[in-house]
Amino acid sequence: MKEKRELILQSVLELFMEEGINGLKVSKIASHAEIGKGTVYEYFNSKEELFLGAVEYGIIQLGEAITKKLKKSNTFQESFFSLVDCIAEITAKGPFLSIMSDSANMPFSKEATVRLKSIMQNAMESFMGIMSEIIAKGVDEGLLKLPADSNYVKAMVIIITNMTLQNIHSGETNFEELRVFYYNACLKLFS
Repeated sequence: MKEKRELILQSVLELFMEEGINGLKVSKIASHAEIGKGTVYEYFNSKEELFLGAVEYGIIQLGEAITKKLKKSNTFQESFFSLVDCIAEITAKGPFLSIMSDSANMPFSKEATVRLKSIMQNAMESFMGIMSEIIAKGVDEGLLKLPADSNYVKAMVIIITNMTLQNIHSGETNFEELRVFYYNACLKLFS
């Protein structure tokens, strides 16, 4: 059984996807999580805290899912496709990447905006670390060369996450072609 804090954060993620930021009413969150409204206030003092907590929670979920998939991958290509597939699965079943892409437009205080920027920067660094490990496999296999600049790794992460988000939310169904495009782009970018 999930802890109450986790139920609250998952509810925030789901309600955000259904109704946007204006749908984040404490009463709705509590009802969705099947807990009392007062319980939400035991964990979070404001809508901003709820949202920021949900973003951090989503980042942790995504990181754990990617790590789990990568443990089952032996080669560079398997690892690369596992990363892409995980991002696609998370995007298709939940709002997390949508929240990340919409986060700059949220009507929050300056302090919350600064904190959100820090959360997003930490997430990018984490994803760049994962991508760097995958690229290192490609280097070990003789398929890739180490990038001279870490911005190449960042560019690959941005390409995969943004294009996957756009592809899934636009209803395009041929994800296999996109996977192959990412893979070939990575081979070219790091050759």
